[in-house]
Amino acid sequence: MEKPDQQPTIRPAGLKSPTVISLQLAGLLVFVCLWLPLCRGCSGTTKIPIETFTASSLTDVGDWLFNFMLLGSYCNGLIVAVLMSVTAWFASERLWKVFFLTQLVLTLSIGVALVAYSMWRCTDFESFLKTALSALPALFGFSIWVGLAIQRRALQSAWARLQHAWTIAALFFVHLLMLFEGSVLYGYRLTLIGSVGMLVAVELARHRMQHDLWDVTQRVLRPPFSIRGTFIWTAFFSTVFRYYRAMEPLCNWIFK
Repeated sequence: MEKPDQQPTIRPAGLKSPTVISLQLAGLLVFVCLWLPLCRGCSGTTKIPIETFTASSLTDVGDWLFNFMLLGSYCNGLIVAVLMSVTAWFASERLWKVFFLTQLVLTLSIGVALVAYSMWRCTDFESFLKTALSALPALFGFSIWVGLAIQRRALQSAWARLQHAWTIAALFFVHLLMLFEGSVLYGYRLTLIGSVGMLVAVELARHRMQHDLWDVTQRVLRPPFSIRGTFIWTAFFSTVFRYYRAMEPLCNWIFK
């Protein structure tokens, strides 16, 4: 009696998938920018991010937090790409969840520590209020944004929001490094390109990871686009920008 033909098992694309390759390229580009000239100061000196790494006082909490933000800003994309590569190699969704939850807990812990330390260093109520108004909304907003996705059991969306938050924080930190400096150099432009690439790669991964890494029977989702969504995000960033511009004049008016 002839045995019925068995359909061959189709393995996910894994390491060769658009999900992994795009994350690797974007993450590697941002990582390389850690050694590239970022900007030129008014005195003509060139600032390279890795040279701002502070190791003078290993007991200083401020140095530790600065170093973490520096390395996290430039290395997070590559770390995420490596973890996704490991997930792809083992084709394990459970392993991906472990990586995601670990990163989320570490991010929240460091965020709380950074905010608490910044507020603790304030010497008067005015600086304390300014720090609270600038840091707490960002921390609470991030927690709610990711938490809503977890509540809907949309873990891929929660993962993508976590990575986007890292990219936005990294861009903010990079601009802090350039504060009071003169002209920008090619390292800054490549950092912007890599960061935008990271945003695109994460969105690509959010819609493709199930198909590319674990189960080829899952359909590839198309990134949703709507005029309403575009309007909401434009209004959101405009509101945030106006809020931070108005915060300091408001505090100055209160304490004048």
